[in-house]
Amino acid sequence: MTPTPMIELSHVSRLFDNAVAVDDISLQINSGELCVIVGTSGCGKSTTLRLLNKLISCSSGNIRIDGEDIAGLDAKLLRRRMGYAIQNTGLFPHWSVERNIGVVPTLLGWSPEKIKARVHELLELLSLPYAEFAHKFPSQLSGGQAQRVGVARALAGDPDILLMDEPFGALDPITRDSLQNELLRIQSQINKTIVFVTHDIDEALKLATRIVVMDKGRIVQHDTPANLLDRPVNEFVQSLLGQNERGLKRASLEPVKTHMQALSGDLPEHSVNVDDTLRQAMSLMYWHRTDILCVRDAENHAVGLLPMRALLDSPTA
Repeated sequence: MTPTPMIELSHVSRLFDNAVAVDDISLQINSGELCVIVGTSGCGKSTTLRLLNKLISCSSGNIRIDGEDIAGLDAKLLRRRMGYAIQNTGLFPHWSVERNIGVVPTLLGWSPEKIKARVHELLELLSLPYAEFAHKFPSQLSGGQAQRVGVARALAGDPDILLMDEPFGALDPITRDSLQNELLRIQSQINKTIVFVTHDIDEALKLATRIVVMDKGRIVQHDTPANLLDRPVNEFVQSLLGQNERGLKRASLEPVKTHMQALSGDLPEHSVNVDDTLRQAMSLMYWHRTDILCVRDAENHAVGLLPMRALLDSPTA
């Protein structure tokens, strides 16, 4: 079955005065994909994102959303069909969390009862209990909580497309990792088409269904995380991936359960979770100076063994 394209860019360019920010790019993003655009500062990734919801317009080329050319669409109406989450959240400081989340549904003409139910649903989905957070103001939230509210607001109108521009970039590593996991959990439930911009290749590899690598306004490579690591097209992509760490990054894409072996003999002293990655398993082996781990499920039952030789069976570039 042929995937359904939700977003199509055809020979799109954007110039600012005489400077080329986006240079003749063509791209298709299918419905339900989590597409991450990654590259160094100034490569055109955020400009590309803003072209999708007409915050800026194309200098040439065309963009189609769900088969419709956006050139003929009203920009405000188009934006109400898309969620948009940014690094600094953009929350209105004098509005409560509930009012911030409800702004797009209000513009869409939803009833107060429907808006309240949607706010409640999203806060619970993002692990922010309604009774505790709905009536707080942005200044009363931690950075991670505020970012969650920003994501909830982007999802409030139930858009088919969610645009995210460095949404976790200003957060500390622990909060950032937590929100990445939260996004993956939510996406597994709501299956939106997400376009996510980041300069962090590890974030891209963790989140993406497919990755778009940009450099100097052009698309250098567009592929799955595994294929990107296995077959980078040039030295720039290799450098972005971290030349000497590609093996570790590749191991981070594979769960332990794909390489574990049947239980036999005495159980090893140290354990790894069945859903952990091979990279996490390698770290535990190094830390505990062991060449075999017990694999346990969510209920802590032993379900298999992971010897070092099984890790070495993992495919490499």
